[in-house]
Amino acid sequence: MDTINILSKTSALIVDDDGVMAGVLKSALATRLNVTVCGSAGEAIPLIGANNFDIVVTDLTLPDASGIDVLTFAKSRDDFVEVLVITGNATLDSATAAINLGAASYLIKPFPISDFISSIDKMLASRLFHLKSLKLMKQSDLISPSVKGHESDITSLYYFASKLMLSLEISEVMRITLEEINQKTGTGFCSVGVNLLGYTEIYSMPVSGELNKEELSGKFADNWNSAFSYFEKEKFLNGGIPLYIYKGRQGEAGNLSNLKYHSFPLVVTGKTIGGMNVWIESDKEIEQSVNQYLYILTSIISPVIEHVYLDLQTQFQAKTDSLTGIANHRQFFEALDREIARANRKKSNFTLVLLDIDNFKLINDTYGHQVGDAVIINLTKRLVANIRTGDVVARYGGEEFGMILPDTGSGGALVLTDRICEAIAGSPFVSSKLQFTYTASFGLAVYEGGKPSRKDSLIKRADSALYKSKRDGKNRVTVSGGEADET
Repeated sequence: MDTINILSKTSALIVDDDGVMAGVLKSALATRLNVTVCGSAGEAIPLIGANNFDIVVTDLTLPDASGIDVLTFAKSRDDFVEVLVITGNATLDSATAAINLGAASYLIKPFPISDFISSIDKMLASRLFHLKSLKLMKQSDLISPSVKGHESDITSLYYFASKLMLSLEISEVMRITLEEINQKTGTGFCSVGVNLLGYTEIYSMPVSGELNKEELSGKFADNWNSAFSYFEKEKFLNGGIPLYIYKGRQGEAGNLSNLKYHSFPLVVTGKTIGGMNVWIESDKEIEQSVNQYLYILTSIISPVIEHVYLDLQTQFQAKTDSLTGIANHRQFFEALDREIARANRKKSNFTLVLLDIDNFKLINDTYGHQVGDAVIINLTKRLVANIRTGDVVARYGGEEFGMILPDTGSGGALVLTDRICEAIAGSPFVSSKLQFTYTASFGLAVYEGGKPSRKDSLIKRADSALYKSKRDGKNRVTVSGGEADET
């Protein structure tokens, strides 16, 4: 079939309330696709409902809704429609949300038109592949006799791979995988263990009913050496390896005691990243065709699993300070936004703490930047050792740190920060060749959910309190008294 003829029949919808941008995008595609343009979700959704668009390009911010709504509706109509999301106000979370809901790509304004065309080319290739594959599967007379016996397996693997590629969430990838394994084997339960990039986790799902976590852990422990040879047994028994259990279909879970396992390694470029175990009744065996199917399945899911964990690691690194390993400036502000929203919703209070190392420039000038970095790491360890579960600590910038203390008023926050302040001053920094004492100054500001205020006002109050600590002699904690501290 001629490629140009195929492309000339392909249609695209552009949804953007910026008329100039919509015009530019339409011009870039008009010679190759049948392009429709609209400016709102209210216009887009009926158009998608009435037409079989192959590609949808939508701005994330629309005058009447979100581009996510357009994406979700388009995917509800056709799983394989290719959707490109564009925006001028991008965050990693919004990008991830769009990709997880099935967006093929994500572009941040302003972007080169060449990047747009490249994204569209990839989407067209993917769309045409899906359409041709679906057509081939419906026309079984076109399949050779040697392949027809495996037509069901080929179709199952195709739909499985298609569903798998719609998600970037590891929990969803595992759920889809476990459901596919159970559907193919139809007995007992299955599990997938991963040991990759510092992540060690096990996911399990029964064919039906629910699994008891304690009983399942015992079953794993009894069969550990061969079933989970890529994990440390002691680490699992001590709770160091998370075990996630999904519910099966409606019904009762079977008895685990009479089940045996069959192992299938997960391998990427010659490296084992985990394994898939199928647990079936002891007096049964896996059919040869099913066994072959499961080996093919592992070859499909292994690179996908590696991809989602790499993506997870990338997201973590994007929000983590490379020197200290704690939250960075960006993640701190995201956490602060969430805590403000929670406090407003629950009418609760929390305390924002800003602190920095006293005379840090003198430390750097005297001992060098490597020692300065070591002091920052040392302070981080002291902060982490003294905060409570649920508190947030982040490197705010340079030698400055921030803490968010949920459900904490000035009294409780003062007790905690006084303790931290004393712990820092009371124990010297020690390295192989040096030993000296350093101190830190703190500024506290309480956010009252019953009296909502702006985030920048809260930060300004905490910052003013910090500098009052500096002016008053350093190595101390100051609590903001309110708006008066903003002067």
